[in-house]
Amino acid sequence: MIGLLFFLQTAVAAPQNLVVRQGEAVKVVPVTGSTTGAYIRADLLAAALGGSVANAPNAHYRVTLGDTQLELVEGVPFVRSGVTVIPMMLPALRSGQTFLLPFQFVSGLIPKLASGYFFDNASRELRIFTTVVRHPAEPPPAATQRATVLPSQPSSSGRPPKRTTRYLVVVDAGHGGPDNGMSGPIGGGPRLVEKYITLSVAKLVAQELRSSGVDVLMTRTTDTLIALSDRGRIANKNKGDVFVSIHVNATGSRGASAARERGFETYFLAEAKSEDALRVEKMENEAVRFETGAYAPKGDPLSFIINDMAQNEHLRESNDLAETIQQGLRTFHPGPSRGVQQANFAVLRGSYMPAVLVEIGFGTNPAEAEYLSDYSNQREIARSVARSVLDYINHYEARVSGATK
Repeated sequence: MIGLLFFLQTAVAAPQNLVVRQGEAVKVVPVTGSTTGAYIRADLLAAALGGSVANAPNAHYRVTLGDTQLELVEGVPFVRSGVTVIPMMLPALRSGQTFLLPFQFVSGLIPKLASGYFFDNASRELRIFTTVVRHPAEPPPAATQRATVLPSQPSSSGRPPKRTTRYLVVVDAGHGGPDNGMSGPIGGGPRLVEKYITLSVAKLVAQELRSSGVDVLMTRTTDTLIALSDRGRIANKNKGDVFVSIHVNATGSRGASAARERGFETYFLAEAKSEDALRVEKMENEAVRFETGAYAPKGDPLSFIINDMAQNEHLRESNDLAETIQQGLRTFHPGPSRGVQQANFAVLRGSYMPAVLVEIGFGTNPAEAEYLSDYSNQREIARSVARSVLDYINHYEARVSGATK
């Protein structure tokens, strides 16, 4: 039902031709009309996307895009991705030796199931973005090898780790590339740009975690654009255990009273409960316009995703992780603690693991912008976040081992 509602609400009017854009490179794929709807040739689409098509067992047809494989059957309005089966509005068809895909497959399913693709409803373009999964700037050190952590290895908190296995923590530096994030402060002074602060702090978090025997994967290590939805996919495909996204907060206005807003807060994914949480949610999610060239379409059934996530343990674990990080920052951060909050952040939606977004301070506040711009303060924040992640992992292992005794 969730898949059907998603498809119904993401269906768009098909153009005469599909434009596939990757940077300045443009490819055009013809769209064919039928009595039931618009279709596109699977072989031409795959060629434009750098993928492939092939016959699969049991009369199935397989479209491969990167490491994503989508299987369809002629006349059947469903597509299978791994073990997941998703309904479509129209079935796939065959014309002679040519396999035809419904246009909604392009506009709705490819961006949802494969990394690096976005359909822009305004321009009717399918856009391709490079992600660190395909071209890693800094490959994770043996991310998939979970070796035993030696008891003698110290942690950043000075305590020997209780962990018996290695974990992979995905550290996400908010914004990047053409998406600067917020800038400040209000009222003048040295300019702060969020994307540079988040990258600096994220690198320091990664450094602290690695020195404590934890594997780390960064979603970006340079000033580049990584799509919001791809950040969660990066974490999932690399089998991440924890996801932490670093951001700098900003007020919703530019007045003198707004400049006084300050403090730090940590979010996990759930329905926003306050006007301020809704404001921060909207601000962080607006980054999608840099990916598609237009604001995200309305009607996206995000509440279904949230309700689905609420049925599993990740929601509770994310809350625990957020509480641990917030408590750590309280011990030294000059800004007031704004507490643990919840909001519907796009960057957290696809992360199927304990996931949080940390707003490390207000860049719109002159004093806090100066604080965040200082490298020694960035390192202290990073050490605290890393130490909290380690503490959370230790507590989690203790709970799990206690429950299995």
